[in-house]
Amino acid sequence: MTKQQFFMYDPDNGFETYPTAEEAKTAAEEAIDYYRGEAADGWADEVEQVFWGEIKQESQQVGLRPREEGDPGSCEMICDYALEDV
Repeated sequence: MTKQQFFMYDPDNGFETYPTAEEAKTAAEEAIDYYRGEAADGWADEVEQVFWGEIKQESQQVGLRPREEGDPGSCEMICDYALEDV
């Protein structure tokens, strides 16, 4: 599985990930093109919310261990999450 290290966001389609910067940038440009096509009565405010970039970190499960007496909750396993480099 290819790591998805780049992203694009636009209000109509949300957050999407891509394996290359070129694909993320192309998707952002296509979103702007869509808004351009709808701009007969002026640009939509949403066009200013189109962006793309590189994902530097993502949340990862850390510290997975069996539940011990005194741990909160009723799960069999306990863990935490932390941001880790991609």
